[in-house]
Amino acid sequence: MNKLKANITKKRSFEKSGFVDPEKSYYVPLDNVTNADKDSIKTLIDNNRYFSIFAPRQSGKTTFFRNFCLKLEKDNNYIPVILSFQICSSFTKKDFYQHIQKALYQQLINRLTSINCQQLIDVSNFLKKHKLKDHNSFYILFEELNVIIKHKKIIIIVDEFDGTPENEIANFLLTLRELYQNYKNTKHKALYSVGLIGIRNVTNLTIGGVSPFNIADHIEFPPFNLKNIFNLYAQYKEETNQAFLDDAVLEVYNETSGQPWLVNRIASIATLDIKPDINKPIEKKDIQLAVKKLCYEDNNHFENLIEKALLYKNTIAEIINKNEMTYNRFDSAQAFLKQHGIIKISKDKVIIANPIYKKLFSELVTINNSIIKKKIFISYCHHDKIFLDVFVKHLNVLKYKGIDFWYDKNIQTGDKWLFQIQENIAASQIAVCLISSNYFASDFIREVEIPEILYKHEKEGMRLLPVLISKCAIKNIQWLNEIQIFPNDKIPIDELNFEDQERKIITIVDEIGEIL
Repeated sequence: MNKLKANITKKRSFEKSGFVDPEKSYYVPLDNVTNADKDSIKTLIDNNRYFSIFAPRQSGKTTFFRNFCLKLEKDNNYIPVILSFQICSSFTKKDFYQHIQKALYQQLINRLTSINCQQLIDVSNFLKKHKLKDHNSFYILFEELNVIIKHKKIIIIVDEFDGTPENEIANFLLTLRELYQNYKNTKHKALYSVGLIGIRNVTNLTIGGVSPFNIADHIEFPPFNLKNIFNLYAQYKEETNQAFLDDAVLEVYNETSGQPWLVNRIASIATLDIKPDINKPIEKKDIQLAVKKLCYEDNNHFENLIEKALLYKNTIAEIINKNEMTYNRFDSAQAFLKQHGIIKISKDKVIIANPIYKKLFSELVTINNSIIKKKIFISYCHHDKIFLDVFVKHLNVLKYKGIDFWYDKNIQTGDKWLFQIQENIAASQIAVCLISSNYFASDFIREVEIPEILYKHEKEGMRLLPVLISKCAIKNIQWLNEIQIFPNDKIPIDELNFEDQERKIITIVDEIGEIL
């Protein structure tokens, strides 16, 4: 009877996946999303500022901005546009800008129509003729809109910015920078404000020696505070009359440290599984049982975190076992774990983000490394692509052993820093380096790739497998002198005829398979 009553009374639920619709799920707006100067997002927008939001996945940022834009729409002067780059990482440049065009143009026309903008027809005619095909056409778009639209403020929010195609990150960010710099002293401008939302601090990004988004304010998205959790659970009580006692709410806050997904999931378990009788309040002991049940649950949130944590398992173990580890902003492992919400900084010390994650990862660090799926990162110079192609052809056979590999087909000597390089080095247990004079002549390889690979090698035990492609002064490379080089006879691959090259590469691949 009580369960039936709960089903009749309750109109909403505790959301545990993606966007929170306030009409379907309990929702509390965050009131402490500010920059370092305590300026709110609304203040930044009104001051024509560009900003970058850093937040791990499942932290509520998408929900926050969708509802924020709904509030902006109450003022006819604002034209908020939300773009998502979540599915764009593998897009060509043409597909990427077509994706932007479709979403941007449709939202512009819909908004201008809803506010009865006098320039609607002019804008519509222009958009029909102007196609987005690259960053230059994106710039020209807003040059023209600045002329056509009078006294309207376009605010572009880009969600999942990490999905930007690798080869367009620099162009896209530098174009936004140009628009900001060229129009920052113009009172009335079409592109009024831009916000980029992702799991990285884009304002610190350096591409080709330039920081293309350092003109922006950086904002780290906050977790729920205790007041937020009280308000969230109060909404549930209003619908069902089942209360969360104060000590129960405090227990949730202590166990989750305000992580939104955990806060919602614990409430769902407590009300549906632990205490389904809505005539009885949720007590502290109910929350403790819900936490215990949650820690043994299979869910996508935990699977994603475990996948990331396994990449820096040794660092996780060190943080758990040492309560006094000092935060180092230049430590790649700490930076990676922090951006994915696995660790946080408390009084200059590194700690696991919340007690529930600590329970989860305490078991993780005892896992035998041999059961972790192996992935190979291939580091090479594009001048040696002919050898890479042969090597990759034969590496494919290792997929039958569950061994995957990754390489950047578009990397150039001295190329720009790409997000995917760090991600894939971090995700790999083995690095194959195609050694040649070209390899060490590359500034990018020497200054970016090799330090990241050696860091993972020293910190997490990543295996290094250097393959000698052509003759070079390897005796001057200290880290190479401490590692076995393939082929075992140290005869460079390019000194062999084609058949012998194939035979030697097959032998090397077989040896790698045996090592793994």
